[in-house]
Amino acid sequence: MNRHLFHKDGRPVAIGDEVTSFRDEKYIVTGWEKTGRNRVYVKAVGDKYEAEFFVSVFDLSWDQPA
Repeated sequence: MNRHLFHKDGRPVAIGDEVTSFRDEKYIVTGWEKTGRNRVYVKAVGDKYEAEFFVSVFDLSWDQPA
């Protein structure tokens, strides 16, 4: 199953997009697992270390599986 991730406004998420956490912290999307594991990989703006969060931290959502 290959799922797609979307911003709250309906735009598809792309690597390099800036997202804001519920704590108003800015991150850059570096990837996500397309298997539905419900995680997005990001790094803080200006940081080189990657972190992993639930997509809900950034108010992102998955499309419905076909």
